Amino acid sequence: MQLLHVLGYLYGCHGQVKRGAAYLLIAAQLAPGNAGVLRTLAHVLTLDGEADKALATIARLETLDGMDHPTLALLKSRALLAAGRTAEARHAFRDFLVQRDDG
Repeated sequence: MQLLHVLGYLYGCHGQVKRGAAYLLIAAQLAPGNAGVLRTLAHVLTLDGEADKALATIARLETLDGMDHPTLALLKSRALLAAGRTAEARHAFRDFLVQRDDG
């Protein structure tokens, strides 16, 4: 599963986003509660222009225990912006700034 995660990240961030997303989707199936895999999947889906799928993945992340980390708000703001939901993206980014400053 870790190999799939690493391959998904590498492919996704180096020009082969669809292949990276495929590896990450497999990893997410094998470990549905793995926050690292889900975060990377949401990031790669956003890069691929699949903002709605990224937001669904972020919604899954938000249900996991201990997932109140500021980076999740930043990831959500990027996905919302990619989805064309600018006002919501600004709100999520403000949440990120507040959480980051409080931490």
